[in-house]
Formats: sequence, structure tokens, C-alpha cells
Amino acid sequence: MRHFWLASRILLFFTTSLLAETDLQYLIKSHQWGEIESHFRNTSPSRESEVYTLIEFHEKSPNGDKEKRFRYLLSLIRGVFVTDANEEEVRKILTQSMPFQTTLFKLSYWKLYNEITAKNFLTPMERIQFLNRLNMEEDPICRKVLDEQIRLLASNNQWKEITEKVQSIQDSQKRYLLTGDSLYRYGKAKLILGDEKGATEEWLGCLQKEGLQDQTVQMIASDWSKYKGSGSILQLSPSELTLFLPAINSNDKEALFRSRPELFSSRLNYYEGFKHLTSVLTKVGKTNELFRVLRANKSFVDMDSSWIVALADTFYQQNKFQQAIELLKTFPGKDAGYYRVLAASYDRLGDKELYFENLILYLGKYPFNLFYQDRLIEYLVDRKGEKSQYAPLAKFERALAEIPNLPVKGRLVYWYLRSLKENGETERFKKELKRYYALCPGSYYTRVIREEFLSTIKESNKPENPTYNKEYLFEYLSYTAGIPEESSALIGRNLGFVYPKDSYELGNKLGGMSSRIQGHKLLNLAKEYFRVGEDSLGLHLVNFHVKRENLSEDEKDEILVGIGDLTRNTYYSAFHTRSLLKRYLIPDDPILLPTSLSVRMYPRPHQNLVSKYANENGISEDNVYALMRQESFFKETATSRSNARGLMQIMPATGRELAHRMGISSYSLYEPETSIRLGTKFLAYLLKSNGNELKWASIAYNGGPGNLRKWKKSVYSGDFNHFLEDLPYKESRDYCRIVVSNYYAYDIMKKYHKL
Repeated sequence: MRHFWLASRILLFFTTSLLAETDLQYLIKSHQWGEIESHFRNTSPSRESEVYTLIEFHEKSPNGDKEKRFRYLLSLIRGVFVTDANEEEVRKILTQSMPFQTTLFKLSYWKLYNEITAKNFLTPMERIQFLNRLNMEEDPICRKVLDEQIRLLASNNQWKEITEKVQSIQDSQKRYLLTGDSLYRYGKAKLILGDEKGATEEWLGCLQKEGLQDQTVQMIASDWSKYKGSGSILQLSPSELTLFLPAINSNDKEALFRSRPELFSSRLNYYEGFKHLTSVLTKVGKTNELFRVLRANKSFVDMDSSWIVALADTFYQQNKFQQAIELLKTFPGKDAGYYRVLAASYDRLGDKELYFENLILYLGKYPFNLFYQDRLIEYLVDRKGEKSQYAPLAKFERALAEIPNLPVKGRLVYWYLRSLKENGETERFKKELKRYYALCPGSYYTRVIREEFLSTIKESNKPENPTYNKEYLFEYLSYTAGIPEESSALIGRNLGFVYPKDSYELGNKLGGMSSRIQGHKLLNLAKEYFRVGEDSLGLHLVNFHVKRENLSEDEKDEILVGIGDLTRNTYYSAFHTRSLLKRYLIPDDPILLPTSLSVRMYPRPHQNLVSKYANENGISEDNVYALMRQESFFKETATSRSNARGLMQIMPATGRELAHRMGISSYSLYEPETSIRLGTKFLAYLLKSNGNELKWASIAYNGGPGNLRKWKKSVYSGDFNHFLEDLPYKESRDYCRIVVSNYYAYDIMKKYHKL
């Protein structure tokens, strides 16, 4: 292993070795520890990437060994295999020549630093020397290293060295590398060294950083008061004073507001100070003063209307509904949440007309909130008695006109059709049945509608020549609900003429993102971190790039799709493609999408494992993918609020029981093979227990088999569609609809597109 670094550089010239390196990184990213263990059972590591793979294995695998991990870390940094990972070997790093610092080298360097700190192998001065050997560049590891160096120097009162260290960094890199804590200590160093003006500038700059922790604000305030006098902060100008508000206690804030009324009428210079002040005034209920601040700082109000919504939300949580309404009416904005808070406030005040109007305006701008979609149905349909009572048809039609034609609109369309039928509107009912698919393309409810009203639908003939124009196509799909076995006239046909606006362009743009990322230094570095599963570091770089270049949320999503494509990270490709479709209001119906989008929306990751365990348990791959997509959106390391883990989101207790029954002694629920194996076994059991019907099995997977039995006994009367509408547990209702519609989508991908 003498030539670790040299070997790594040479092997980049060989395609087979590069592919092997990429495969190893994919195994790390996807937590496939069994594959890694098998790979190295008869093979010794000879490259940097192989040693790093073993470092990760021994950190995260259930079969990992901490001491071996430390030895591999030390070996990678030393460039030679070490047999005895001791303090002497660590100290050799302080004088050895340093190689070209790859992403894996920097990651290992930082991991090793944390290990030797925990083992107390180096003195504080030696730790500073150790960290100082890493080259400074726009890199998240370098950011951590610099922050730690400055912390160590400050704890040793080396204030001059702090200023020298910061001043040695290129100006172009400072914005990224200097954290809030580093800026605080840099300002303190300047103050101690007699540069009061410089300290003030640094601290004020630090206080303007977005997302600065309150603890850092309090440290600056403490030192400011110590060196400039206990009352000095309260004498600052309004713009500067508001930056310190998180560090001022409640009683002092009250006194401050009484003694400094000009705070409420001043035009503030800093957005963070504006947010601090308006947040405090809202929380303490000083509505008049809040409105004065907002009027005096209209530019900040206009800059981000979501902040006004956040303030209104605070009023709403305090049951101050009139104040929430007044705030939103006085300072209207484009944020969808504006209508959400208005709707919720009018509802609590009992004004049902204004509640309904703002509810549909909210869903018109953001139709994907299933909670409010359900609230809309509750408004339109009274289902307390044996026979449903419906709102006037004009209300249904108003909602239908406002809410975009997307899958989430399906429940509204379904209840609209039921209201027409039950109110004897026969002709309108028949007319709407010929176009319902256009109103909610790809929805779970398209098949519910066809199933429930099939006899009426079949009173008309199946339309001929469905690809003649859009009207004919949607009439045909309303007849067949897109079911492949019923839609032979569409299989293999080019349906591009009906694809949603902008969908082709979006698909082409996403296809070109890979080359754009690889040609950009910062984004290419982010990609390297994503490639080995260091998502938080990669995201930090992407977010910094987006902010620095003032990019839109669309552009950020496009970048993350491209990174997902390049790193075989299905979660990022699928999740951010879905985000883009939502923002463009494009239905995610695979019949009506170009394949450049549909393959990203409905991928088949780990197909060898899914196929193996689906066949072993006698169920279809599509069942597994339908569940996996909803459970984790293909993120191997997903962890829910209830601690469910992995691709199939298995609870630890369930995992232990299943593993015991299957004779598995050592496992990780984050490992794809384990998650798919256990999850597929459990799903197969639930399918077998419920007539091999995914709709029932999905409810049991989400809510538990016992709850399903209880709900069947109390709610089910022979009609599943009506049962699902009346199921008392909302999460399981939504879960079933999504999983079953996922299954339909995968079936369509296979039979329409051969994918």
C-alpha cells in the first residue's frame, strides 16, 4: 500500500478500474454492506477508494469493527498500511508530505481528526497543526476544518493567529468558508487586538447571516456588552439593535419597546433584524407596533410574502384570528399560504362562505395539500346520516373551476359525480362521465369512478380513433380509465400531442443537467459528496451555489435531479422531478408524460433484489415498488418520525421479529437487501391475508393488521370504495390511495412504455 495516492491517480486512466470505483461508491451510498463484505472477503484493498469503502463499512455496517476503521483511516492518510494504529503513527502525519487532496482524502482526514480527538492523541497545538495541513478551498470539509481551527485558537487565546488565519484566506472563498461562529471569534480577535471598528463591522456582518443560531447572537451580545459596556447594545441605532433581539430577555424587550418607540417607525437596513423585530412583536401581541414596522419597511414585506404568512400563522396559533386576517388583508402577497391562513381563520370564526372561498383559492395555488383537499370534501358533503347531503352544485363547479386538473383533484371529481347521480342530474351526470379523466388524469379515483359508474359509462360506445385529438383521447380514457387491458387503441401509440405544456421542454432540460453539473467546479464537487452518501455536505454546496447565483427553486430542483442522475441516487432524481412537476402543475400520469419524465418519476432501483424477493414470495415487482415509492421515495437511509427505517420503512421491532423468523442474525434496516427482503416478506403475508388485493394490504402495512380488522368490522359494508371514504384514520386513507395509484403507474409503465 506504499503507493496509495499514486495508484489512485494512475487507475483513473483505466476504464475498468474507474467503473469499479464508481460501483464501490454506489455500494457505500446505498448502504450495501453485505456486497462490500463479500467483495473484500478474498480481496485486499489497494486503492484509496477501496480503503475508504472499508472505512465506511466498519463505521456503519452491523459487522463493523471500530478499531479496524481507525486503522484504515490512519492508513489512508499515511499512504501506507499501518498495523499498529498508535499515537506515534498519528504524529507522523504532522511531518509527512501531503498528496493531492481528493474528496475521499478530505473526508477521511476529517473523520480521522475526530477519532484522534476522542482518543486524546494530540495536544491542542498539534491538532491545530494537523488541521492546518489541509488546503483551504470552497469545500464543506474545509469549512469544518477552519471552524475547528479558529475554535482551538480562541480557546488558547491565540487571537493574533486567528486574524492571520482568516486574512490568509482568499476573499472569494471567505463567504463560504467562514461560519457564524468563526466570524464571531474573528470579530472578538479584532476587539482584543484593539481594532474596535473592525470588530464591530465583523459582528454586524455576522449578525446579518441567514439562519444564525441564537447561541451565536448571545455570544456576540455578551462580548459586546463586556467590552463596550453593559448598556451599549440598547443605545445602538434601530437597524443594529434589532439584530441583537434574540439575545435580549423578555423583560428587557418590554422595557426597550417603551424606551425606544422609534424602532417601530424606522426604516431598517437589515432583513434579519426586520424578521427578529416583527417576530417578537407578533409573539407578544403588539399588533399596532407590528403594522407600523411593516409599513415602514415595505421593501422587506414585498421581498418575501411568505414571512407575512408566517407571522399570520403565529396569530392563528394564538387564536387571534381577526389579527391574522387583518395582517393578511393589509399586506397581501403571492404566497399560497396567504389563502390557507385566511381559510383556517374564517373557519374558526364561523364564516363558512369566506372559508370556502379562501379554501379553494388556496387549493387553486397549491392543490397538493391532502388535509385541505379533505376539508373541501367535508364542506361540500355532509355524510353524518345514512344519505349524504350535498352543497349546491354551483359550489362544486366553483371548486372544479379553480383547482387545476391534477391527480389530487380526483376525490373532488368523484364526489361531484356522486352528487349529480344522487340528486337526479342524469344528463349532466352522463356528460361529466365522458370527460372526468381530463379533470384528474392519473388519479387513483379514475378507476374508482369507472368501477362505481361502469354501467352508465357503458351505455355509450367506446370512442373510436382516440388519437384523433385531445377531446377524443380524454373521452376514450374516461371510458377505460387508462387500464392497459381496456386501452388497446393507445398501447404503443405516440401520445405526444396531448402531453402537458412544458413537459417536453422540462424533460429535455433535465437530460442536459448532467453535463452542466460536470462542467461546474462547485456542483461537480457537490456531486462527489452525494456519490458516497454524504448528502448533507453536497446539499450545503448546492444551497450555497443557489443563493450566491440567485437561482430559483426550479433551478435548484433541476440541479438536484442532475446530481441524482449522475450519482445513481434515485431519491434525488425522483423527488425533485416530482417537485418540478408540482411547480409546473403537470400531472404525474405516466400515460400523459414523456418518458424522459416518467422514468424518473417511476424508477425501478435495486431491481435485482426486488425481482429476487418478489419471486421468492410470489408477488409482483410492481407491488413492491408501489409500496417502496410511498414509504421512502427510494431513499435507502430514510428514517420516519416514528423511527421506521430504510426503503420499506420497517419499524425496528417488526424488523427484529421478521429477522428472527427468517433466521437472520446480523442486519441493518438501512441495507437495501435487508429492507427489501423483510418488507417484501411482510407485504406478501398481508396480501395473502387479504385476498391478494393491494388496496387492503396497503392499509394493513400502514395502519397494522389489527387495525384493519377493526376497521373492517366497524366500517366495511361490502363496497371498498365507500369503505375507504369512511375509514376513520386519514393517514391510512391517503396511504392506500397513493400506493394503489403507484401500482397503476408501474403497470402502465410496463404495458404502455415497456419500461
